[in-house]
Amino acid sequence: MCAALDRIEFGGATVDEALGALSGHRPALHEGHRTYVEHAVRQYTSQGPDAFVPVQPYWAVRKDNGRRWELYAWWRRYQSADGTVREYRRLRHGDARASSRGEIAVAAYTAAFGADAAWPRRWNQEFVIHGSPGPVARVRIIEIGLGDGSRTVQFDGTAEEAKAYYEAHGGPHVRNVVRGGPERPGAACFDCKQFTGCEAVPRSPGVLALPSRRLPLRKVSISDLRYHAACPAQSLLRSLHLPKTGEYSDAAKLGQAVHGWVEALHRRTGPIPCTRGDMPPPGENWTAGRWRVPDEEAETGRAMLLQHVDSCPFQLPEAIERVECEPTRVFHDTAAQALVVAKPDLLYREDGSWVWRELKTTRTPARIGKDPLDAYPQLALAVVLLAQGELGGDPSGSRVELEVLRPDGSDPHVIDPMDAERLAKARAVLRRYAGPWREDRAWEARPGGHCHQCPVSRWCPSAQAPADAEEKA
Repeated sequence: MCAALDRIEFGGATVDEALGALSGHRPALHEGHRTYVEHAVRQYTSQGPDAFVPVQPYWAVRKDNGRRWELYAWWRRYQSADGTVREYRRLRHGDARASSRGEIAVAAYTAAFGADAAWPRRWNQEFVIHGSPGPVARVRIIEIGLGDGSRTVQFDGTAEEAKAYYEAHGGPHVRNVVRGGPERPGAACFDCKQFTGCEAVPRSPGVLALPSRRLPLRKVSISDLRYHAACPAQSLLRSLHLPKTGEYSDAAKLGQAVHGWVEALHRRTGPIPCTRGDMPPPGENWTAGRWRVPDEEAETGRAMLLQHVDSCPFQLPEAIERVECEPTRVFHDTAAQALVVAKPDLLYREDGSWVWRELKTTRTPARIGKDPLDAYPQLALAVVLLAQGELGGDPSGSRVELEVLRPDGSDPHVIDPMDAERLAKARAVLRRYAGPWREDRAWEARPGGHCHQCPVSRWCPSAQAPADAEEKA
């Protein structure tokens, strides 16, 4: 995307010429990725005449106060013909979301007082600064959504106003970044330059049940594996964070709303058992925001929540030593060379052993007809992690719990990770999902009737249209 814009803004290429050069990109772009890039470039360049001139050098501010400080922003840079007005544009894949005040403050200050600078040869070296900043009278910070063409002005003010904004928001932001803090392992570990030497990420060979191979590191979650099993192209396009359309049905939104309600109750101080009084009152649409559903759906969700009361894991709170709601856990499977990201619905330690709990919702009155490990592969990962002692504690007393909420009942399932037969089944499930994913290099589309429910099918040239699916049926 940015390489194509550079060819247009600094190389004199037309839009078609810049997009044509994508065919020579190495590594080759996936067809869906290329479709999105073409859309994004045309979206960005179709905004009409622009009075601003693109700027190729970075803007950098250097300070010395016993230590050398440099401030910059990597967003695209523009300025008026006389250089007195500068503008940063932050490009977003979807819509024009807002950056944090701290980020905006750093960008505004850098635009107001930064000098032209060249990127250093090594990332830990200083910028090569050319000259001194010119007299900048005004700066603007703009967020641009490449999915829908939206634009939001986040800051528009004088250089002095940019300085005041930085003192209020940028300084504290920079100090927090420099001060750091305890490690918080997560998906971002994949791009961290300190990853190989970081002790906060446990080295956990075999959690994906794959043989040892010398391969480039990849990042994966159980959701990624499920998407790959359905369609490798969908898995890749989701991982690129491309704009999604219709990602959640009403049933999925309701499931998320139920999860959120239970999570809020479980986050209360101490393991407090859920009661009927904690649930939404009848006749009230208790869903809101992103997860709002129609009134009748909300009433179905209330019925599900009432079934949770008797299944709440905190019935004997005195035995529970620690509770973690929706925690993110990361493991480096050194055999499969994968950074495995897991997010259980609930982790709690009971009598020295960890319990991994998942909550699911369904309208189906019948109980689960197949093995829960096959139905929900995240349970298979939980079994292997607990069996290998990856969470610590006493593995011999650990267990995996599944709570399936229905409007008229609740189905509890308990899996013992130390049961050799269940552990073998869990590893077989993981191999079935992770093996093809680990070997995949092409991420080919698998068109079918599911395409019309795929949230990234907009970018997939191979996607099957609903009419085609009906004709095929």
